[in-house]
Formats: sequence, structure tokens, C-alpha cells
Amino acid sequence: MLNNIGVFCSAGNTIDRKYFHEAATLGNWIGKSGRTLIYGGSCSGLMEETALHVQEHGGKIVGVIPQKICDAGKKSSLPNRQIIVNDLHERKQKMLELGDIFIALPGGFGTLDEVFTIIAAGRLGYHRKKVIFCNTANFYSDLLRQFDVFYTQRFASKKHLNYRIADNIEDCISVIENLEPKP
Repeated sequence: MLNNIGVFCSAGNTIDRKYFHEAATLGNWIGKSGRTLIYGGSCSGLMEETALHVQEHGGKIVGVIPQKICDAGKKSSLPNRQIIVNDLHERKQKMLELGDIFIALPGGFGTLDEVFTIIAAGRLGYHRKKVIFCNTANFYSDLLRQFDVFYTQRFASKKHLNYRIADNIEDCISVIENLEPKP
């Protein structure tokens, strides 16, 4: 079973509420299904929204947060386990180590940095974990078109794709459930 769900997402509070709804839905599912959220450990944005709903529904929460973000007063109080790391590179490595699969909710440069690290490491054979882009309201559509440019101009190959695209959080959950071995 894919128990440890790594989530990359925005820590911004001023984004459209529809993205908060998706984060809440994901948190509800993680909690109700008895899984563990592995995330950036921030007390704001989609990070806190996801964690809050995991907690409300009985799931476990592991926050992986750089010391600099803690020092800025942005550490969430929700995680059952908070891992404080030295920098963003160490955060990505720890999250890769702990997560079984990763979901990219809408986010900015930090989210893309994390997702690209997971994808690139997987394509090089360092792991076999998958990333699911949650393309709510076509948030990632332009980026995915750029991926097609990589393929058509042969900067990348579709061989060994380690990411999936889902239209919304319900589709992300369905992808995860379909990837799990059947009893």
C-alpha cells in the first residue's frame, strides 16, 4: 500500500479558494484512509490546509522543514513528527526518502523545484516513485505543454515516465488507489 503520501504545494494564503478545497479533500482522504502526510511543515497555505484535514480525520503528519523557515516563525504545530533540516536540498532528500508517492498540488517555484527533483532522480534510476500533477483548473496545463516540447524536440524521452496527470484531486486519489496492489 502507498501509505506515505508526499505533497508539494503552495504555502501562500492569498491564492484562490478552489485550491484550498482541493487541499482539504486530499487531507480528508489521507486521514480517513489511515495514511501519513509527508509535507513541507509550514503553517500556511495549502500545506497547513492539507495537514489540518489529515489531523481532523485521524491520519499522521510528518513535516520536513528547513531551520530557516522555523526561524521565520512559519513552522506548523500540526505534525506528529517534525523533522528540521538544514536547507531545501536536505528537505527534498528527506521527503524523497519518506514518501511512497508524491502529489503536486498547485504551487510556485518551490513546488516545481521539488517536483522536478523527484522526476529527474526517478528518470535517472535513483528511485521508482511516481509524481501526480493535480491539474485543478488547468493549473499545470502550460507546463505540461512544455513537457510535450521536450519530447517532440527530443530533449527528453517518454520512456520510463514517472509522473501522471490528474484533472483534480479526486482523479489523483483514483490514480493512487489504482496503482496499489490488489489483495
